[in-house]
Amino acid sequence: MTGELRAVLARLIATQVCLHACMTGFRMAAPLMALREGFSPAAVGVLIALFALSQVFLALPAGRYTDRHGLRRPIRLAVVTAVVGALPAAIWPVYPVLCLAALSCGAAAGLALISLQRHVGRLAQGATELKQVFSWMAVAPSISNFLGPCWRCWACAVSRSCPAWWPSPGRRGALHGTCSRHRRFAA
Repeated sequence: MTGELRAVLARLIATQVCLHACMTGFRMAAPLMALREGFSPAAVGVLIALFALSQVFLALPAGRYTDRHGLRRPIRLAVVTAVVGALPAAIWPVYPVLCLAALSCGAAAGLALISLQRHVGRLAQGATELKQVFSWMAVAPSISNFLGPCWRCWACAVSRSCPAWWPSPGRRGALHGTCSRHRRFAA
């Protein structure tokens, strides 16, 4: 692998880690918020299933979109979709908004994965390099499965360590919802 390919691959892996960590963090926190609010286990199961549902129905259209537009436009769309879905859920964590966040974060992670795999496959020169590149790309979901929940725990710890007068986002319900100290999301 050349130095230029390594730099490009590192940026692509970082992109995939960030988008997948957004989905992973919500996939851990959203069911806990729903259970804490008194929703049934069936409602929580539906919420968890929504993360994958959007990927199931958008896989083929996302592939076609990526084939037509290359890498940049699908990645921009994935980032905007993740932010538009995650931000309202962080500010206003009620069940319908959590469901929309699950759909949008799942769709964003799926679109990013499809477009990144297409691009990386075209970057590689030869079979050996193709195996190396896809091996590195396969590490990204593992990293984000670790970082997504860690971000949520870190946000909770920061909120707990702030003095009462500090305008912590956690006290308003943003960034986390898994702390036992914050039973309701008071403004």
